[in-house]
Amino acid sequence: MKLLIIGMLVFSVIYAINRPPIVPDSIIAQLYGDTTCLISFTIQTTDPDNENISYQFDWGDSTISNWSDFIQSGYVYAENYQYKKIGVFQCHVRVKDITGNITDWSKPFTLTIIPQLLKWQYKTSSGIYSGVGIGPQHEIYLTTENGELHCVNPDGTMRWQFSTSSSIYSAPMIGEKAIYMTTTDGNLYAVDYPGKKQWQYKIGNSIYSTPALGKNERVFFGCDDGNVYAVSSAGKLLWTYKTGDEIAGSPSIGGDGTIYVGSDAVYALTQKGKEKWKFVPAEEDEASYFASPAINDDESVYIGGTDGALYAITKEGRLKYRAETPDQDAVRACAAIAKNDVIYFGAENGTLYKKELYGEILPVFETDYYIFSSPAIDTLGNIYFVSDDGFFYCIQSDGQLLYKWQIAQDSKEMMYSASPVITDNNEVYVGSWEGNLYAFKSFAPPVKSPWPLVRYNQQNTGSKQK
Repeated sequence: MKLLIIGMLVFSVIYAINRPPIVPDSIIAQLYGDTTCLISFTIQTTDPDNENISYQFDWGDSTISNWSDFIQSGYVYAENYQYKKIGVFQCHVRVKDITGNITDWSKPFTLTIIPQLLKWQYKTSSGIYSGVGIGPQHEIYLTTENGELHCVNPDGTMRWQFSTSSSIYSAPMIGEKAIYMTTTDGNLYAVDYPGKKQWQYKIGNSIYSTPALGKNERVFFGCDDGNVYAVSSAGKLLWTYKTGDEIAGSPSIGGDGTIYVGSDAVYALTQKGKEKWKFVPAEEDEASYFASPAINDDESVYIGGTDGALYAITKEGRLKYRAETPDQDAVRACAAIAKNDVIYFGAENGTLYKKELYGEILPVFETDYYIFSSPAIDTLGNIYFVSDDGFFYCIQSDGQLLYKWQIAQDSKEMMYSASPVITDNNEVYVGSWEGNLYAFKSFAPPVKSPWPLVRYNQQNTGSKQK
């Protein structure tokens, strides 16, 4: 009898001192969604007694979830939920341990559900690996991996389609006379606005470069053979310039007409194809330049290197600075320049970085895979980009996630991804390597900054020349 009483007392003491889990500090989720998307809510906390724990959510719409399965203390837990109506919702979470101790509800997380975050979706038969171009009637031009140029109306319906004989990884460039694009079988095409071929210039080597537009509708582009080509508006070769390696990116044109292009070095050329200067990285850096240059208002050139650094080069060709990313992962996409000379760019470790004028490179937002997409920036400072984890992201400048949307499920091998293009009508267009073009809501039009989009403007001209 005494042993029974002692056992009961010991059990009572153990039970009495068993402590409940720690109330979670906050829920991690996007700030906006709509009634068509699943939203992921992430939470993490610990139990002082290291017991397994279970979570329960109050979604703020008069719905409370079932308790989750028990998981180990300290592990990250995520749960998806789809709201059925628009509005502003206060979400809470609480936790219990295996003994049955339940915490208070957490602090609220505020989520806004708006109508039509995704406005429409346009389906092609092949992958889209570049940004779209916007025409004079707000029509949308896109290229596909199976060699097609699509013209899409602003409501997401097809206007016409033009087919080539090879893959297209470059973006369509919108000129006054035609739409220009390059193909991997070595052709530059000029297609008029009704969708008919004006002319075709053949090189023979693969081209991944999006053409840049100069004065008098001259077209400049790079090629796998290492040459920069200049072609007239009539499709006649004007000149070539030989670099030291293949050209994977696109030329960019400064306000004074200087043509900048990356290869084994960064080259500055005149409109007549003469070298102004050549910036060669230090031998120990072992850098090459896959990305396209972004140009500031003072004609400084910003370009990422395969050595994991961001290079700033003066208009005279001197190194302004070389800033390394923390993990030194290659930078293969064009940077964007926001107001106050803040530079945003992605790297192969899946992180979006920023570099302020006199600051170090800092991480802004981490994704789960490579970033080969260039960011786009709106007037509120929000940043839009794509990661190879299959999601399209919209974040605030401080890294807070506004929303994300899965646009691809399968992986890809190409080191190119479509870059978003923001319109003046508060829409953002982005393509997927699974063949869909998405029209999402943007919170503001594109910012008026030195280089706000992948190819400077909505027409992909890559040119600041007046």
